[in-house]
Amino acid sequence: MWIPRRSDFVIALALLAAPAHAATLTVLAPASAQAGLTPLAAAYTAATGAQVSVGGGSRAATMEALKSGPADVVVLPTSDIAELPNVTGMTPLGRIAVGVAVKAGAKVPDVSTPEKFRAALLAAHGVAYADRAQGTSAGKVIDALLSAPEFKGVKRVPVQGLAMTALADGRAGIALQMLPELATNKDVSLAGPVPKSYGAGVDFSAGIASITHDAGQAENFITYLTDPKNAPLWQQNGLDLIGH
Repeated sequence: MWIPRRSDFVIALALLAAPAHAATLTVLAPASAQAGLTPLAAAYTAATGAQVSVGGGSRAATMEALKSGPADVVVLPTSDIAELPNVTGMTPLGRIAVGVAVKAGAKVPDVSTPEKFRAALLAAHGVAYADRAQGTSAGKVIDALLSAPEFKGVKRVPVQGLAMTALADGRAGIALQMLPELATNKDVSLAGPVPKSYGAGVDFSAGIASITHDAGQAENFITYLTDPKNAPLWQQNGLDLIGH
C-alpha cells in the first residue's frame, strides 16, 4: 500500500493555498511614456506577481486601442484624459520634456542654455516638429514655443507624423520631439531637452479604463507608478514625477 510522504502533503497544501492565476493588467500609453512604464511594469510584476502588459504606440493608436479594449490603465497627456468619457480616476504623473535632436553622425549643437538653444534653431536650415493640426499635445506646445518673438526667423517644418523623419530626408537639421522618443532612436543624436525656462513639456496623467476587468489592481498599479521611490527611474526615462 502506498503511504504518502510528508513532502507530498506539503506540496498538496501549497497547491491548494496558491491563488488563482490573475488576468494580465493591460496598460495603454504612447511611445513617449512607454520608456518609463515598461521597466516599472517589470518591477511591479517582480514585487507583486501580477503580470502587466504595456502597449499602445502612437497617441492615435492608444486612443483607438482604448475604444476596442481590453484595457485597464491608460497613460496619456492630461489634456487628452480629461476629455475621455471612458476613463475615470485621473491621477497626475508628471511632465515629459521636449527634446532636441539631429541626424545621427551630424554635429550635435549645444542647447544647454536658452541663448544657445535659440542660436542652434536659428542656424538650422529647418526645425521639424509635429504639425499642431494633427492634434498632438507636443505639436501644440512646440508650435507655441516657436511662435514667440525671439524665434522669429527660425525655419519651421511642420511634419505629419514623427518630427525625426524630416532629419532623414533632409527637410530639417533639427527635430523637436518628445525626449524619450528621440533618446531611444538610433537614427538620431540627442542634443538634450529644451531648456526648462521655456516650459516646453507635456503633462501626463494615468486613469482607469471603464472597461477594466480589475479596478482594484489598476488602482494599485497607478499608486505604484506615483510612488516617490520610483522618481529616479521615471527621470531616467524622460518624465519628471510630480513633486520631484
